[in-house]
Amino acid sequence: MVQTNLRQTDALYDQKALAKEVKDFGADVLLYNIGGIYAFYPTKLALQAINPHMKGDALGDAIEAAHSEGIALVGRYDMSKATRLGYEAHPEWFVHNAKGEALEYNGTYQACVNGGWYQDYSLDIISESLSKYDVDGVFFNMFGYTNFTYSGHYFGTCTCNNCRRRFHDMYGKPLPLKEDFSDPSYADYLEFKDRTSLELRSRVYKHIKQVAPKVAMTGHRGDSDLIRMETQRGVDRPQPEWPYQAGEQARWGQAYGQGKTVSSTSANFIDFAWRFVSESGPYQLVRAAQQLASGATLDFYLLGVMDQDDKSAFADTSKLFHWHKDNERHYVGLTPASKVALYHSHAVVPGHGAGGYSKRPASGHLAEASFRGAYRALSEARIPFDLVVDEVIARPGGAEVLAQYEALVLPNVTCMSEAEAKVIDAWVKAGGVLLATAETSLYDHKGAMREKPALESLPITDRPMVRHNMKGAYFRVAPGELPIGDDVKLLMLDHSYYVAEPVGGVETVLKLLPPQRFGPPELCFPDYESDMPGAIIGSHGKGKAIYVPWHAEALYYRDSLQHTRTFLVDLIQRHIAPAPVKVEGRGSLEVTIQSQKETGRTLVHLVNYGGQRNNLYEEAPALHGLRLGIRDVEGAAQALVAGKTIEPEGPADDQGYLWYILPPVDAFEAIQITSK
Repeated sequence: MVQTNLRQTDALYDQKALAKEVKDFGADVLLYNIGGIYAFYPTKLALQAINPHMKGDALGDAIEAAHSEGIALVGRYDMSKATRLGYEAHPEWFVHNAKGEALEYNGTYQACVNGGWYQDYSLDIISESLSKYDVDGVFFNMFGYTNFTYSGHYFGTCTCNNCRRRFHDMYGKPLPLKEDFSDPSYADYLEFKDRTSLELRSRVYKHIKQVAPKVAMTGHRGDSDLIRMETQRGVDRPQPEWPYQAGEQARWGQAYGQGKTVSSTSANFIDFAWRFVSESGPYQLVRAAQQLASGATLDFYLLGVMDQDDKSAFADTSKLFHWHKDNERHYVGLTPASKVALYHSHAVVPGHGAGGYSKRPASGHLAEASFRGAYRALSEARIPFDLVVDEVIARPGGAEVLAQYEALVLPNVTCMSEAEAKVIDAWVKAGGVLLATAETSLYDHKGAMREKPALESLPITDRPMVRHNMKGAYFRVAPGELPIGDDVKLLMLDHSYYVAEPVGGVETVLKLLPPQRFGPPELCFPDYESDMPGAIIGSHGKGKAIYVPWHAEALYYRDSLQHTRTFLVDLIQRHIAPAPVKVEGRGSLEVTIQSQKETGRTLVHLVNYGGQRNNLYEEAPALHGLRLGIRDVEGAAQALVAGKTIEPEGPADDQGYLWYILPPVDAFEAIQITSK
């Protein structure tokens, strides 16, 4: 797909030329404006403003042009705002803060989720447009609550009568006065925003199916036919740059969608304030490679039409689009084939419209670092992994989703419902290997403290006692405890340590050296060593649960010390079967594996991050001399990017790996082979 976020003046662009340009670029879907703020068609609805620059019917011409070129057209609605036409007629439909001010920006007014513009008038716009125009799908910009302007200025929460009344009806209390947990209503308000946003999405989805049953709706959480997200940079975001944004979104979409088509549109521009300065081609390639590697399809986002002042990324992106079209058959019907899963909690992890409750637990400030540290550790250790999400695990069928994995990582998943805990405990009891860190399951799904962990499989007896300020602390590594060599006897500890009472019959690794003196130099020698462990490993039914009573993954995210990564990865690998795929050779690589059940083939991706240095993305140097080992496959492999057939070096080794010498890997490589 190519998404064109159209400006008013783009209605004058030659629609036939636009359709041809999109097709020549390599896309087979064009995303084009329908309406909401401004109608790109001659609307008869009094409160929907007609694009003042339009002559005739831009949408109708675009649909005709797209279909004549053999490409589909997805219509874009933005119901999140309206012009003064709508506001002056019904100001009660729109966001107002505690001062009574309307959230206005450049003459547009933010709609309240609970107001009439979103709840009713948007349905009139949908009815009018979908009854008249033959679009193939629809996309909605923004379903939810906004308390910032485009310029990033905080506006405050909506305190309109609709919000007050609906919140009181649902919770029997007034709206919170401020957005933090010092207000007793705030936890409920977070749930209120989520519930009402999802209910609105469901209302819109059902209405579309009544008006135009064959029209597909893209969405995120909640009701939709496809899942669609957005990958973009923000120049004001704290460094370091998160290079795995595209892959994380693809993994999340696969985990949440459970078979739905997934895409994450990649913004061509660097940031909203500079929508016409392009990201580099190599940056777009590494984003797209992550998407393909984790089961998503290609999606490119422009402000305006194809006639851009900066086309830096066009050549690389167009070439990839054409390559993907030529190889599309290899990407149809793929399902994840990893044996390791990383847990994504909507309640805890920032992003995907989530993470609000994570600020309530004591270690909530480490929520993002914990998740990203675990993600990085697995990716950089070249371990194929998928995400599993709390909302799927907690509903019917969640146990079957979890059952496909041998190991599950819970990176300080502080907030957890009883339903989630029961499914995870049953999975461990049936033979799964669980690794949980820090305050995992010590709080309920809204962040309220528990007296003991919700997870009964954890090998500890009660709620751990937290020791803050572990600056200067270490773990002693005994010979042979970790595969890091005998010359490394310490791991670094910071943040907090959780003093836990192990259950009987457990195994422990590492020993805590409490905070040591680090000045003056004459006093910098160990004066006390404890027996407190760095990890507790216990059995639960047929499985194992590993409790790491510190923030190892958050420290890895911050410090990137390889021995910390080895500690985490080894705890998983020593208890499960060998990985389905592994790579030998130098280079910054991510490895994924997917299955195409219809053809009985396996698809392995290798993504090259060698061109990335924090927020700089240049062409990745080709990686030479890589060896790829794959289990449970047979015969020659196809290197789809290089366009070569690769014969195995010989018979499978004693762990079942068939080995192949790979051609040089540039931005990425895709290896297809027949499964046994």
